[in-house]
Amino acid sequence: MVRDEDYIDFLKLIVSCISHGDYFSAKELSNLELEKMKEKTKNEDKE
Repeated sequence: MVRDEDYIDFLKLIVSCISHGDYFSAKELSNLELEKMKEKTKNEDKE
């Protein structure tokens, strides 16, 4: 499960990227976060 603090930090980063008009970075940041979440859930399922 994603902790609230982690999610808030992620959203702040996305908002910052969009505020500066850097949509490519927002997309890449989102993709990285999704992969990190997938890996974390995959590891939790193994346990």
